[in-house]
This record gives sequence, C-alpha cells and structure tokens, in this order.
Amino acid sequence: MAVQNSFNKEIPKQIYIMKSVKDFYRIYSIDHVIGLLLLTIFITSACTSKEIETEKNSNERINNLDNEIVLELNKLTYTVADQHDHFYSFIGIRTLTMVHLAIHDVLNSIEAYYKTYAYHKQHPEADPVAAVSHAVRRILLNVYPELADTINLICEKWLKTVDDSIARNKGIELGNAVSNTYITLRNGDGHEKQGDYTPMTKPGDYQYTPGWNNWVLKPDFNYARPFAMDTVIQFRSPPPPDLKSDTYTDSFNEVKAYGVKGSTIRSKDQTNYAHWWAEFAEHGWNRIGRITASKNGLSIHETARMFALINMDIYDIYLASLESKYFYDTWRPYTAIRNADTDGNPETDSDPHWEPEMLTPPWPEYPSAHAAVGAGGAEIVSHVYGTSEVSFTMESVTALPNAKTRSYTNLVKAAQDCADSRILNGYHFRFATKAGKKQGRQIAKYIIANYLKPIEKKSKR
Repeated sequence: MAVQNSFNKEIPKQIYIMKSVKDFYRIYSIDHVIGLLLLTIFITSACTSKEIETEKNSNERINNLDNEIVLELNKLTYTVADQHDHFYSFIGIRTLTMVHLAIHDVLNSIEAYYKTYAYHKQHPEADPVAAVSHAVRRILLNVYPELADTINLICEKWLKTVDDSIARNKGIELGNAVSNTYITLRNGDGHEKQGDYTPMTKPGDYQYTPGWNNWVLKPDFNYARPFAMDTVIQFRSPPPPDLKSDTYTDSFNEVKAYGVKGSTIRSKDQTNYAHWWAEFAEHGWNRIGRITASKNGLSIHETARMFALINMDIYDIYLASLESKYFYDTWRPYTAIRNADTDGNPETDSDPHWEPEMLTPPWPEYPSAHAAVGAGGAEIVSHVYGTSEVSFTMESVTALPNAKTRSYTNLVKAAQDCADSRILNGYHFRFATKAGKKQGRQIAKYIIANYLKPIEKKSKR
C-alpha cells in the first residue's frame, strides 16, 4: 500500500521500511546519499564548533574571573542570615555552608581543580557567573523567601553581566541542577529540631544561667546531620577533670580571678580582646576569609573552596561540641563559683555574688565551642595558604567602643586569643578551652583530608 505525501504523490512503502543498506541505495541515487552525508557532516560540524566555542569562552571567562563574586555572595548570605535571627540558630551557618558548597561545586563542574561535594557532572560550556549567581539565589530564596528583594538585587546584578546567551542559559541550567541537589540533600537534616532538656542537681551539673529564661540551645541529636562527620559523636571530647583534681582547682581559681566582671588583675588589652572575640564564629571567620582572600588575591576556585571548608567546619564543630556538652552536662563558672561550697574541693572558695564579665551563653560548659571553632578556623585558613603566617586587621561586632579593631599576623595566635577570651569574659575553665581547641583541630583536619581535595597540581593564583 502506498502513502501520500504533501504533494499528493505516491511514495513507495520501502522508504518507510528500509531493512538493509541495499534498500537505502535502491531508493536514493549515490548523489543523493553523498549530498545528505555532506549536509549532515556540515550541520554536525557547525554545532560542534559552536559548542567548542561556547566551552572555550566559558573557560576563558572562569580563568579571567577574580574572586569578587564569591566574596560578595558570601557577604550577601551572611547579611540575610544575620538579619533573620543573628545566628542564634543553625539556620544561618547551615545556609552559609550550603551556599558555599554549591558555589564550589558549580565552579568545579565548569573547570575542575578540586573534587566536588555533592554534584559531580561536568558542564564546561556553562557560564560561571550565571551558574553561581543563580544557584545562590535559589538556595537563599528557599531559606529566606521573606528577604527576596535583597537576594534578587545582588544575584540579578551578577546575572546581567553575562552577554553570551547560550553560555548564560547553560549556566542557569547548571545553577538549577546544583541548587536542587543541595536543597534536596539537606531537606529533613534536623537542623531546626530542638531536643528536650531538664537540668540535674548534683554538684558539677549544668544549671540555667541568668538572662535566658531557663532556655538552652540543644539540638535533637536523633536528627541532627553533619556535613562532614559520619556521626555527631565521632569527635566527642574526653571526660572533664574531677571536681577535686588539681586541674579543676587551677582552672577554677583562674577564671574566678580573671573572668569576674570588672576584674582588677585582668589587663586592659585582655578585657578588650575578651569582648572583641565574643562574636559568633559565623561573623569572625567569614570576615577573616573575605579580608585575606581579597588581600592575597586568591583565585575564584581557591576562594570558593576556602569558604566551603570554613563553614562546613563551623557547622560540624557546633554539632560535635554541643553533643559533648550535653553528654558531660557540666556547670558554668557562674554556677561553680557561687556553689563552690558544695563541690567537695577544699581549694575552691565560693563567692555567692560572683558575676562574669559578659552574659554566659545558655548551654553546658565543657568543652568550649568557641575555642573549637577558633582552632578549626585557623587550621582551615592555614591549610588554604600553606602557612599560619597570615595577617589581617578587622573590626568585631562585639568589641568595646574604644577597641573595635585588632590586627594579627599569625592564625595560631588569633585562635589562642579566641580561646583565652572565654576565660577572660568568665564563660569557661581553661581545661574546657584546651579540649575545645583539640576537638576543633581534629574536625578541621578530618574535613581537609576527606573533602574538596585537589585533583591536579595547577596554580590558579
């Protein structure tokens, strides 16, 4: 049976059912075949050339990009998170981590220098600016829809800088894919779940401290999911010292003298950096990252990786530290010093009127989370630069009015001051800051050894 074409001419049935090469040549002359083949080759070549040109332009664009877009999107994410709840929950640091892991994965999907975290496909033809800005926008809008105006303003500004429509569209596709990956990956990760807590009553147990209306921050560790650690107990700190030990006695008397409000033996500079380092790690270490990346001219790939490592490190340290805190459930200096007559240690004298230099945070004392994130941050940033001799000058949001700015030339010294500040403002015993520093370094080294590792030795600076 024949079928009709659009010109009402009969077309042989064998055109539609060609069972062999002989059928093909029986229907078409050799000239027709050659013409079709040449046309196919021409079209394929043209498409391939266009793809190669698009990929070449994308590679040139990513190689010529400085780290400005990463720095600005870090500042944007930090700003909207701070506006949301001032980092008094895990929402802000979780979002910073998702954003910077997404940026890292986007860039290394276009041109790979480091292993990606969650998204593993290659898109060398995608424009990096379009992909990064779109991925960040979608993650931020998913978390902070009420701040859409601020988010869209910055992200759209970057998107408008992309002229190549093909690369731009492919960048948007990549941004969609990566942001979807992270939104799906972290859905139901338990970051917002609060566990139950009731203080115990024996000497050494944590008791509620003033200013928080008997509230504590306690994640529900049945649900809390880290970014890097296998479990929240993976780096649990060893037990704190006994209340009758020399270690406890020395630490007790140190914080009692140096951490009291208006201490007369604490130096002026010690008071200054006690307040200066009091800000949350989300503030300080992201700011240190922006300052040093700008000053030292890190490439866009190096900058993206550094912020991903910093924030993944902070998030996991917080989980690990809080798990250790609630496992050991120890009292703060505020409670310990006021109730020293119950601790069974003749070398510790009580002072029922003792007040710390600053308002004590609402969770158990041991180990120090702040010492941990300081040591972890120093470990991460030192790894990025290959040395701890990294200088920065910056202001702190918690600094005293006449001492807003401090300068450092060594990250280990910065981390040590960060740890010591918790004794000087009356929050911690020294044994807790030592345990915190150890825990922070362990987690940072674990992250460096297992995530976002270089895949080739090729300088991007």
